[in-house]
Amino acid sequence: MNVLQTLLDTHDWGDYTAMINDLKAWERWPLFMEAFHALDRSVLYQSPIHGEGHIERTMLFGALTARDERLSAADAGLLFDACAYHDVGRRDDSLDDDHGRRSALRLGEITGRTGDELHMLMGAVEAHSRDDADMTAVVQSYHPQDYLRARRLAEMLKDCDGLDRVRIHAALDPSYLRRPGSRWYVHFSEYLFSLYGKPKSRF
Repeated sequence: MNVLQTLLDTHDWGDYTAMINDLKAWERWPLFMEAFHALDRSVLYQSPIHGEGHIERTMLFGALTARDERLSAADAGLLFDACAYHDVGRRDDSLDDDHGRRSALRLGEITGRTGDELHMLMGAVEAHSRDDADMTAVVQSYHPQDYLRARRLAEMLKDCDGLDRVRIHAALDPSYLRRPGSRWYVHFSEYLFSLYGKPKSRF
């Protein structure tokens, strides 16, 4: 699919041109592009709703978030992996609170990560499909060395995923986003989705 690469290479971003140019000038942009090009599309869930388009857009929101939150290279890499593979455990497009856990179980094999980084990644990916009230328990269940770091990763993933809810026939309520900076991208998320040329869908 790789629509995002074509857009980044050729598209006139209109009102968002300065934002995209600033992102491309970010010191960790090469790290993002490396993660994007290394994306294993063969393991992604194949669906118009949760498939490659959704993953590409979620990864771009991950780049914007990592820049805004001034993440280290290590944490930015974790966020990119979380955005890339958070839905690999899906079996269908329905509301499925357990798909994050199933996705988490595949992350070691897919990403090659081990140890504390893998634990943080797994906690974030499982938490993204669970209610916010469960986030603390889910993240802690993976015993991260730094809970606050792991919790922040989980919140950022959930917001990056949530910003692409515009692909569903529902208004995106900014109050449901967890990180204050995420709310800046609500209108951009509508615009980005429109570039993929697909109608909104219902679960």
